[in-house]
Amino acid sequence: MKSNFFFPPSASRLLLSAFCLLLLPLEACFAQDMRSLKEAAHFVYPTSFSLAYGMGRNFTGFETEPNGNISFEIQQVLAYQFTNCFFTGIGTGLDFWFYDKKVSTFIPIFANATVKFMDKKTAPYIFTNIGYAFKWQVEKKIEENVFYGSKAGIYFQTGVGINLKFSEKISLLFSVYYKMQQSAIQYRETDLLLAETNNQLFHFLGIKIGILY
Repeated sequence: MKSNFFFPPSASRLLLSAFCLLLLPLEACFAQDMRSLKEAAHFVYPTSFSLAYGMGRNFTGFETEPNGNISFEIQQVLAYQFTNCFFTGIGTGLDFWFYDKKVSTFIPIFANATVKFMDKKTAPYIFTNIGYAFKWQVEKKIEENVFYGSKAGIYFQTGVGINLKFSEKISLLFSVYYKMQQSAIQYRETDLLLAETNNQLFHFLGIKIGILY
């Protein structure tokens, strides 16, 4: 059964909740750093690698099955640090989904906001990425009927982690995160007949390691 993309109220509430969490520590961070705002302000370049596993279930066109996708993602963000506790910017990367010997590749482009809870060498932080993931590669021949992640769609990621500051210019970042990708499942009955496309949301839980410089 073919359907249009949708964005359910539950997903909208999730986006709003993530945004509200980012606001919680901002007042303290800005108050703490206002005296040295000029010294703290500069461009930063977070680079990260992440691995995530699919959660929940998806309708393949024939039946409902667990989300078996494994996502490996590389990200690069160009951001401006306003204080020692807050930076925001834009990012892109490559997101590879692996499922049943098939690969689906996305290019996400997103806005990033990251907030540290304190200006210490070791400090917890939260982040949110919101944007759109473009399709780079679509499988031409679909074997065993099902192909996951066949369309571009809304991209959302949020997580919590630890910032380990090694110097004034370099920090290591470790985090756990939730990711949501709006995409579709395509399946065909033969190599020549594309049967249906099922649009839906894919959910992931993952870990991320990065460097901030």
